[in-house]
Amino acid sequence: MSATFRQVAVRTVRRTATRRVFRLASLLAWLKAVVARLGFGWGHNLKLGDAYRLGSTKVRVPLDGLSIEISLGLNEKRLHLYPETRLNPRGEPVPLESFVIVDPSAHRRRISGFLRLTQKKWLALGSADAVQQALFQYPPAVAEQHLVLIYGRDALVFRNLSDAGTSIGPALDEPRWIRDSRLRRLRQIFGGPIRLLPRDEAMRLIDEVIAVLHRESYRARDDRGLPGGLLILPQKLTPILVADLHAQIDNLLTVLSQNAFLDALEDGSAALILLGDAVHSEEDGQLREMDSSMLMMDLIFRLKLRFPEQVFYVRGNHDSFSEDMSKDGIPQGLLWARALSERRGTAYLKAMEAFYQLLPYVVASPDFVACHAAAPTTPVSAEMLVHIHRHPKLMLELINNRLRRPNRPQGYYRGDVKRLRRALQLDPATPFIVGHTPIDREDTLWLDVDGIADHHVLFSACPDQVGVFTRVGEMMIPLVYPVDALTPLINTLEGEVG
Repeated sequence: MSATFRQVAVRTVRRTATRRVFRLASLLAWLKAVVARLGFGWGHNLKLGDAYRLGSTKVRVPLDGLSIEISLGLNEKRLHLYPETRLNPRGEPVPLESFVIVDPSAHRRRISGFLRLTQKKWLALGSADAVQQALFQYPPAVAEQHLVLIYGRDALVFRNLSDAGTSIGPALDEPRWIRDSRLRRLRQIFGGPIRLLPRDEAMRLIDEVIAVLHRESYRARDDRGLPGGLLILPQKLTPILVADLHAQIDNLLTVLSQNAFLDALEDGSAALILLGDAVHSEEDGQLREMDSSMLMMDLIFRLKLRFPEQVFYVRGNHDSFSEDMSKDGIPQGLLWARALSERRGTAYLKAMEAFYQLLPYVVASPDFVACHAAAPTTPVSAEMLVHIHRHPKLMLELINNRLRRPNRPQGYYRGDVKRLRRALQLDPATPFIVGHTPIDREDTLWLDVDGIADHHVLFSACPDQVGVFTRVGEMMIPLVYPVDALTPLINTLEGEVG
């Protein structure tokens, strides 16, 4: 996570944090960090074999693939620094040009976050960073600027800045069996290998999901007696937000097997929110292919049945059979309808349409508000969202509109975001999260888009990395994971969950 990225992420906190009182000591600490980053001062190389207490000079540790334990103060806060990897189809870890820093007391035990250190970048660990404080819960002994880390060309550079001291030493590698256990549990939830369900089984599955949607939790009923278009998530559930998967199966599997997301779903403490458009590949040459979309919905339906009060799907514009639903001139909506009808019959096609009609359009909690595409440009209220079937224009805006541009004067802007928060009686700093409009083709999430504070775009279909928003403590934070090749790996697993 870059310095800029962390600064922006601070503003995703549910309540605006109290600004620190400026102190001369803070300025001096910052200046020390800058000096350390620039590399001034003597230093020496260290082959890390045991715990080593850092002095006032910088220390260079060769890039040998080892994990490092960092102790801030007199062992008052331990952090682990791991080389980041991604799994290939054989389940082998492939090194990436990055490291992640985690709190071992939280990592693997509950939903938590991490810092990422990339090549030729630097990172200052310390309590002055609000994101770090939320992630690591630093004790008072950790200074505002405690330690500088630099990822150099051939070494990691450590520079202690605190009188409380810092030590480094070898750390145990993350146990592989934890990830293996999650993959086996996912295979169990999906009922076996990751592959398309037979026609009859798929029909039974979607019918069961529709029955669940008719009584879906956390949605007020509309005047038809059906669940309304507004989903109010209780704060007791930690949100896990994913948007626009676009048939990228491994992206969904990566999210479910990372962090403690699956564990939290299983113990009832978290909710997975999918912000629409799980179907229709956007990869070049794959726009007409619909089998992966069918498989994605099979997996989502399995998750919904396994966690009926913790998995929610918010409608997107691709969740449609409309002839207007096209990409680069290819009528994906019509192709989607034809594929479902041919592979699974007209009854299944009608059931999918019924599923779409039962979906919510907006999800909110004290921590965030989200929809697929856009804040409405016209007056909106919670009552209108509940009874959204009366407001077709509002439906279309929430799933189709985009940011205002010179060629799109009907798009939304900052005032519309503020109006939506007010309509739901949310704090003005509540993060507003949408999908639908990726800013470029390389990344997976973008913060404070168009200079609108706490307005973020999430697009989870990038083939190399997948973005997620979740809550750590009282802060909504963005996380990015390298996409692992998990489908073939899960399909080779056998035996019971360990």
